[in-house]
Amino acid sequence: MAATFVSYDLARRAMEASQASINIVGNNISNINTEGYTRQRVDIVSVTSSGMVQKYATPQISSGLGVKATGTTQLRDPYIDARYRNQNSENSRYETMLKGLSNLEDVFDEASAEALQGEFSSFIKDLNSLSQTPASSDIAQVVRSAAEKITQMMNMYANQLDEIRTEQTENLEVTVDSEFNTFVKNIAALNQQIQREEIYGNRPNELYDQRNLLIDKLSGISNIKVSMTPADVISENLTIPHYCITIDNPGGGEPIMIVDNGKFAEMSLDAETDPLNVKLSVVDTTGKLRDDANDVISDGKLHGYLSIINGKGTFASATENNAKGIYYYNEKINIMAKQFAQEFNKINSEINVSDGLGGYQLNDVTTNPLNLFTDDSGTSAANITAKNIQVSSDWLKNPSYVNTTRNPIIDPVPPGYKATPTEPDNILRMIKRMSEQIDFKDGMGTTILSGTFNEYMTSVVSEVGTDVELYTNFSKTATNVFQTISDTRDSVSGVSLNEEGINLSAFQKVYNAAMRYFNVLDENLDNVINRMGV
Repeated sequence: MAATFVSYDLARRAMEASQASINIVGNNISNINTEGYTRQRVDIVSVTSSGMVQKYATPQISSGLGVKATGTTQLRDPYIDARYRNQNSENSRYETMLKGLSNLEDVFDEASAEALQGEFSSFIKDLNSLSQTPASSDIAQVVRSAAEKITQMMNMYANQLDEIRTEQTENLEVTVDSEFNTFVKNIAALNQQIQREEIYGNRPNELYDQRNLLIDKLSGISNIKVSMTPADVISENLTIPHYCITIDNPGGGEPIMIVDNGKFAEMSLDAETDPLNVKLSVVDTTGKLRDDANDVISDGKLHGYLSIINGKGTFASATENNAKGIYYYNEKINIMAKQFAQEFNKINSEINVSDGLGGYQLNDVTTNPLNLFTDDSGTSAANITAKNIQVSSDWLKNPSYVNTTRNPIIDPVPPGYKATPTEPDNILRMIKRMSEQIDFKDGMGTTILSGTFNEYMTSVVSEVGTDVELYTNFSKTATNVFQTISDTRDSVSGVSLNEEGINLSAFQKVYNAAMRYFNVLDENLDNVINRMGV
C-alpha cells in the first residue's frame, strides 16, 4: 500500500501548494494600495523520488512525488531599482532648483509691477521737472523722494533675497535632520532585524519592503549607491548579504559610507559660520568626519538646496558652486546699486570750487565728495550694497543738497565767482546718465554688462526668467523619464488586479483538479478494498 499512500501525499502537496498560491494572491490584492509593497509569488519546486541505485533491480515506472511550496519571493529587478533611484535623485534636484528659482523670479517680478524700472522712470521724470525750475526746493524734495524710493526698492530686493536664503536654509536643515538622518538610522535598524530573520531561515518580505521604501525616499535626497557584497558568513552553510549604502564621489575620490549593515552615518549643517556658504558635513559609519560633503553630494534635494543657497554663478571661483543661486542674483543687484550711487555721487560732486588763487576747478570727488547716496552710515559710499544703500544724511537734511549746476551758490562768494543757480546743467547730466551706456563691473573690475540702468535690470529679470524656463524643461523631462521607469518597475513589482485575477482563477482550477485526483484515488481504493474481496 506504500505506493497508494504516496499518491495521496502527492495530491495533498498539490492542494497545499495551490492553497499557498491562492493565499499569496489574496495578500497581493489586499496590499494593492500599500505604499512600497512588492508583489510576491510562491516558490514551487518539484519533489523527486530518490533512492539507492540498484544495479540488478527490475526496471519500474517511476514518477516524481508532486510539488512543494518552499517559500515566497518578491518580484523585483535590481537594475530597474538602480535606474529608478538614480532618476529619482535627478528629478528631486531639478524640482528643488525650480522651486528656489521661482521664488527668485517672484522677487524680480517687473511684469506685474513696474518695480525698480518704474522707479527709475519716475526719477527721470522728476529730474526733468527740476531741470525746468532748478531753484525750486519743492521740486528738489520730490526728486529726493523719488531717489529714496529707488533705494528702498533695492533694499527690498536684498531683504527678500535674504528671506529666501533663510527659508531655503531652513528647508535644507529639515531635509538633513528629519529626512536624511532619520532614513539612514531606520534603514540600519531594519538591516539588523532582517539579518536576524535571515539567520533563522526566514524571508521577511515585509521588512524588505520597508527598507526599499526608505531607500527610495533616501535616493530623492542625495546620490546614493546600494551594494550587498561581500556576503557575511554566518556558518559553513549560511551566508547573508552585507547591506551598504554610499554617497559616491563624482570626482572619483573616496565615497561616504552612510549605512553599513547596522551602522549609520550622521549629517550636520553649518549655516552660522558663513550664511552665504552653507556647509554640510557627515560623520560616516566608521566615525570619520567628512567635511567634503558639499563636493561629494552631486544630486538630489541636498544638491538642489546647496545650489540655490551657495550658487555664485560667474562670480564663483574654481572650487565654489557655479550654479546661479541667491548669491549670484544678490551680487547682480549689489553691482547695480553701487554703480548707481557712484554715477550720481560723481555728478553731484563735480562742481566748480575756488583753487585759492582766483581760479576755479572741478571739485575733487575723492577728497571732498558731495554724496547723494551712501551706505547705512549716512556718510560713507565706500561699501554700498543693495541692502544698505540709502539717501545720504546731508541730502535728507537739505533737499537742495542736489547740485543743479556746476556753479552753485557758495557762501562766502569767492572773488570773481559767478553762481548760476538757475542753470540745470548738472541735472541734465544726471538725466543723460540714466540713458547712457555704463560699464557695470564686478568686484574684480571685470565688465559684466554694458548698458543703461534699465537695460541692466531687464537683463537680470530676463536671466532669472530664462533659468526658471530652463529648469522647468529639465524638470518636465526628468519627471517624464522617472514616470517611465516607475511604470516599468510597477510592471514587475506592482500589483495588477487583472493579472492577480487570472492567477486566482488558475490556482483555483489546480486546487479543484487536485481534489478531483483525491476523489479518484479514493474511488480506486474503495474498489480495491470493497469490491475485489472474496
